[in-house]
This record gives sequence, C-alpha cells and structure tokens, in this order.
Amino acid sequence: MPTSTPWPFWLAGLAIGAFVPLFAAATGKVLGVSGGYTEACALSEPARVERWKLWFLLGLPLGGLASRALDGGVAWTTQLSTFEAQFGWTGAAQLAVLASGGFLVGYGARVAGGCTSGHSIVGIAIGAKSSLVATIGFMIGGFAATWALVALFGRAA
Repeated sequence: MPTSTPWPFWLAGLAIGAFVPLFAAATGKVLGVSGGYTEACALSEPARVERWKLWFLLGLPLGGLASRALDGGVAWTTQLSTFEAQFGWTGAAQLAVLASGGFLVGYGARVAGGCTSGHSIVGIAIGAKSSLVATIGFMIGGFAATWALVALFGRAA
C-alpha cells in the first residue's frame, strides 16, 4: 500500500515549468514524448538516433515503476471495469478500441507537430505561439469530448 503523499499540483507544475526552459537553455534541445517514440522507430538507422530521447522515453514508465517500488510495492493491475460497465465490451473489442485510440493519438501528435505534453508544457514554456494555439485546440477538444460523453452517458467515462 502506498505510504507517500503526492506533491501538490502547483509544486509539481512549478518544478516541471522551471525544468523545461532550463533544459532547453542548457542543451539547446526540447523535451517531448512523441520525439522519443520517433527515435525508437528510427533504431534501424542508428546514425539518426538521438539516444537521450530514448532514455527520456524509457525513463517515464521506469521512473513511475521505481517510485511505486520505493513506496511500498508493485502490482500489475488494470482498471477497465468502467470501460466494461459502460460498454459491455471485453477482450478483443477492448483491445481494438484501445489500440485504435492509441493510433489516433499518435497520428494526431504527428499531424500537430508534437504531442500534448510537447506543445502544452514545452512549447508554451519556450514561448512558441503555435504551441499556444495547439493547446487551446486540445482544451476545446477535451471540453467538447467531455460534454459529449456526459450527454450520451450521463457522466464522463
């Protein structure tokens, strides 16, 4: 059972917000999750791979795993009960829906020139106007999807 208390949202936000421009200033590079995925896909061309992006990408789940292990234990769980209760789908249908969602998110990140974290955290922190526009679009899309779910199901899934 976890014993630690999460950071307050504002402190975590300040830490991330401070790190991003410091990293960019120190290295001349920007952080982003979809960039690491792109590098993983380019492993067949080693001359093109920026290894630090791969380590960053791997560090996200491994850091979470290490944090959970230090906090009292690791257990593999899924939380698809809401999905099952809402739609009645299990097994292959769930896999198809989740894989399709993952594909659409990846495609959207490619079309938008970066993922939500890349635009909303990094792009805004370094003053990119295009990232502000993209983030406003993400927010509008998120609000619209939530309102649609509430209208269809009486609550946001």
